Amino acid sequence: MFIALVLGAAVGVVWILPMPFYSEVVVDPPAIAGSDAELARGRKLVTAACGGCHGAADDPRLRGRAMTELPSRWGKLTSPNLTRHKSAGLGAVGDAELARALRCGIARDGGFMPPYMPRYDRIADDDLAAMLAFLRSEDPLVESSSSRPGESKPSIWIKLQSQLVWRPKPAPAQAIAAPSPGDAEALGKYLVEDLLQCNACHGSGLDALALDDPRQDPNFLGGGMLLSDVNGRKIYAANLTFDEDTGIGAWTFDDFRRAMTEGRRADGTLLHWPMRRYPMLDEAELAAIYAYLANVPVVVRERIAVDPYPIPGQRLDRGRHLFFKHECYTCHGDKAPHGALIDAAEHFETDAAMAEFLRDPSVTRPGTPMPAYGGVLEEADLLAVAAYVRSVAPAQPK
Repeated sequence: MFIALVLGAAVGVVWILPMPFYSEVVVDPPAIAGSDAELARGRKLVTAACGGCHGAADDPRLRGRAMTELPSRWGKLTSPNLTRHKSAGLGAVGDAELARALRCGIARDGGFMPPYMPRYDRIADDDLAAMLAFLRSEDPLVESSSSRPGESKPSIWIKLQSQLVWRPKPAPAQAIAAPSPGDAEALGKYLVEDLLQCNACHGSGLDALALDDPRQDPNFLGGGMLLSDVNGRKIYAANLTFDEDTGIGAWTFDDFRRAMTEGRRADGTLLHWPMRRYPMLDEAELAAIYAYLANVPVVVRERIAVDPYPIPGQRLDRGRHLFFKHECYTCHGDKAPHGALIDAAEHFETDAAMAEFLRDPSVTRPGTPMPAYGGVLEEADLLAVAAYVRSVAPAQPK
């Protein structure tokens, strides 16, 4: 009884304690040039590394959101607003504070940021400068937004790990240079391990997180991590190693490029959210990632079956049938469209206007994670999907 009381008291103390503080850590920010080339590089890096977590489905700005895809045992977590807003976003955060957050995982007030927020301690100084320059820019992606996603409430397990196991990364002791664009092996490693940090979802997760060397994870890029789709149903991260049966060993480079840039597998089916597209990566970068993945140790991991979504019959409602057949529900919900299409009736006054958007959403929303359907659906099918979405969207035409 006494032991139980002590343990209960200890848990209670951990629960009410804030995260550890490391306000004494100082990171000198890199020099920011502010050139057009630096801003373009920064946009590419931020959208690739930060957009998936900080981008909201119903707003192109990086205004943060609830991270509902993460395991519930981590707590209720949100990603912060990265726009220029002075109080809700980064507008009042200094370069040194922001550099410290990105490099070390220490918040503006000195509080520890658990490693579900990636540490960019190995990215090049020039790339860090480009990211800071972009976050300070007038780009529409960081246009001021007063949105406040809410404070994260990490679980007791996360707090215990933060108190006893995890530590912030130290500030780099020397300058960090980017890999040569001509060195495909180094570039692939840099993109996968340091910038995109694919192992965060496609590895063992926080249970076996290798902060110093991602490859120390025994399940490095082997997948299997439990996540949730947008409807709250179980989904498991894919095996990215080159096992032919359980990974991507049977994929050609064209298959891989299509998956990364269009969000579709070799058979044309969609990659499920929260996996996102990376159209900002160029051919050389994609080839470097593919070559890198081909050389990491193969993990054989049996795929875990998940309950399929029932596809409504097409004779009853062809638009609804196609909405489910082509897996639109993975991002927009299985009950009624939400996110980017919640205001469909307001923004698209006719089915034809919405069908045009569906043909290639990037035309009107550059950088959108939504794939194009012009090469997938015929015109009549695009109109049918548009009619269904507009019929169930809550907003009404003006």
